[in-house]
Amino acid sequence: MSPRVRVRRNLPLPAPRVPEGGADEAGPVTDPAAVVPAPPRRRRVRMLVDVVDHPDEVAYVTGLFEERGWSVRPAEAEERARAGDAQRTALVVEVRLYGARFGAVRTAVAEVERLARQAELGAWVRDAALVEHERPPRTTYHMHRVPTVGGALARLWTWLGGLDEQRAVTVAAGPDSREAAGAELAARPLGGRDFSPGRHGLRVPGHSDAHPPRDETPQARRVRLAWMTAGAVGIVLAVVCGMYVVWADGAWKLVPVLLSTAGALPLGRMAKETRDRGRPAQWAAGVAGTSALAGFGALAGRDVTPGDLWVGVLLLGAAAFAGTGVVLAVRRTFFTRHAAWLVPLSVPVVWSMVGWLGGRMHDAYLDRFGIRAATVPTPTLGRYLAAAEPMALALGSVLFFVAVLGWLRHFHLGRDGGFRLFAVVISTLLAVAYALTAIALGADRATGAADRAALRTATLGTNPPGYFGLRGRLVCVRPVDRTTPVPVENGPVPTTHPVLSFGSTGDWIWLWDPSRKGRDTAKSFAVRREDVQLLPAKNTAPKRCTSS
Repeated sequence: MSPRVRVRRNLPLPAPRVPEGGADEAGPVTDPAAVVPAPPRRRRVRMLVDVVDHPDEVAYVTGLFEERGWSVRPAEAEERARAGDAQRTALVVEVRLYGARFGAVRTAVAEVERLARQAELGAWVRDAALVEHERPPRTTYHMHRVPTVGGALARLWTWLGGLDEQRAVTVAAGPDSREAAGAELAARPLGGRDFSPGRHGLRVPGHSDAHPPRDETPQARRVRLAWMTAGAVGIVLAVVCGMYVVWADGAWKLVPVLLSTAGALPLGRMAKETRDRGRPAQWAAGVAGTSALAGFGALAGRDVTPGDLWVGVLLLGAAAFAGTGVVLAVRRTFFTRHAAWLVPLSVPVVWSMVGWLGGRMHDAYLDRFGIRAATVPTPTLGRYLAAAEPMALALGSVLFFVAVLGWLRHFHLGRDGGFRLFAVVISTLLAVAYALTAIALGADRATGAADRAALRTATLGTNPPGYFGLRGRLVCVRPVDRTTPVPVENGPVPTTHPVLSFGSTGDWIWLWDPSRKGRDTAKSFAVRREDVQLLPAKNTAPKRCTSS
């Protein structure tokens, strides 16, 4: 027996060999082990952790924390100041998390305490706080050449950025921000682009705010956010009121006309051009904006009904909720990390499932007429199209529950091990529910379409609508040899009224007789194709066939 060979795993790949001439001759060196760095975690929770004052314990705790990407350092004197146990040492640990601000501190403390319990660490969380740095308002100025000619066209071209020198500087917002920007540009020729006050000017792009709100108190910030929310609601209200102007009758049109201006003042306060001006300017800008939005709504209301509007609003809200929740659920998970091989692997599986479900739907449709699908020509594309609708509906219902899990994860409600096990179980059940729901919906849709087609054929005597490649046609059966009886299965062969045919792939063709009565009576029969002639029913309204 050959001796066992020990293999060391998870070792870094060797560096690429460089020729003797040096790296310049070899060209740029690419590290095959290099990976694209993950996006940084947005939430940072800094906490003071007490650890048993022993070198081994401190080293073990530090190693476990750093393995999870948490920064660890000894606490400084002002941080660890307390009337506490002298047998403990203090560490400052910074836990990085994804997700929302709400619940970040609670989740970070729970993760540290859970790790301490699992590893039997002598560590306890004493204090924790969310690290946030206030972003002061700043203004960005772009350097541009001063136009050699005047006029409105030159000013427009400058405003659009056509004369920009591709250099920008960002300074603190304020009344003297333009002078500060000029001083910053003149202080250094960055990138070889000198700033000369005589030859260059400064501009703020139209999409930027030259004077953003600054030195706000928390109360002022909440008031500004409230006005912005009211302005957004006013925009939607103006569009909806414009639609109701078209839908309302008589004097009732005045109600949506007056309501459309309810968001005029918040809209005027939102615009940076009129934010710092008086109420008359804000009202004028707001009324102009809401009137334009109401006019747009009136144009859209000509082709939209109130029911369509609210259905569209509900669908848009559901799509926004589900789409965002699904992204939050699968982001930075096993599925996104291994999408490069999961997607190609799932395509043939899903493709075969779609084809199989479409075939079952064709079977369910033809079973209503007592005809086997194997005897009828069924196009391949029709099978896939038939399964698309029930699979899409089932997928939508499953994605809704996935979105709920994503929102729970975003608000840090899925960080403990129990919830993760729950998420795995729910994901498995959702996959099974998706398949069963798609099959049930497909069979129900196929059976309903077949019932409507049979009712239309039997009652009105007209050809039923096609069903994803299956096309039934009313035909009259005429024996080739009238002197001898026609071989038939489940006869007799009707020759005086039309029967329904879906075509045939073999020597025998199955037909459906709508005139046969009785629940237990089989309405389908089969004849050999060489024994009969199938002629299109020319006069289907009386449901009779001419004997010529």
